[in-house]
Amino acid sequence: MATNTTVAVPYPRLVWNVPNTLTGIRVILAVIIGYLLYTGGPGAIVTAGALLIVAAASDAADGFFARRLKQSSLGGALFDLTADELLFLPTLVLAVRAGLFARTDGLVLWNPYLYVVPALAGGMAVLAGVAVFLWKRRTGVLEFPSPPIVAKANYWFWMAPIILAVLGIGPDVLLAGLMYAAFVSTLLTIYVYLKKGGYVFTA
Repeated sequence: MATNTTVAVPYPRLVWNVPNTLTGIRVILAVIIGYLLYTGGPGAIVTAGALLIVAAASDAADGFFARRLKQSSLGGALFDLTADELLFLPTLVLAVRAGLFARTDGLVLWNPYLYVVPALAGGMAVLAGVAVFLWKRRTGVLEFPSPPIVAKANYWFWMAPIILAVLGIGPDVLLAGLMYAAFVSTLLTIYVYLKKGGYVFTA
């Protein structure tokens, strides 16, 4: 008599605890920031920059509370990654559309695309990885790779140039330097992520 050895695999669930609520607020802020950048106007752009700082800081806050309150979960980690990209990708595209990186013309090679294209590719790869993982998780056990340290640092290399560009603060050479740093950091992160977590796509 055949024995059914199928094991039920817990699907990632999202519980509305403190860290996940902070992540949800970041998603809401991403929508507001996108609207402000799209509508334009000096006041709207400055407000978008201020909210961008708050939203970026919430990324550190939700991680802190998840550890402090012992409320870490796979669902929360996936939500956090997704929220990061929902904040970053539209903001970057709309900042370019608004010409906020124009002040680094002559300082950055292929400005601003040397910074923008790898960053967009990296962000889209993260979203694709989350989507593929969730799809494959339905039918079997599949561990999600924890973000390497370089990936966590890379998020801030991504955010720093946008914040300076949107707020229009800091020397032009500083913004240019951060854009070059983000380019190098993004390429390194893509390599490390694919080496560590490429099995998400191939398993």
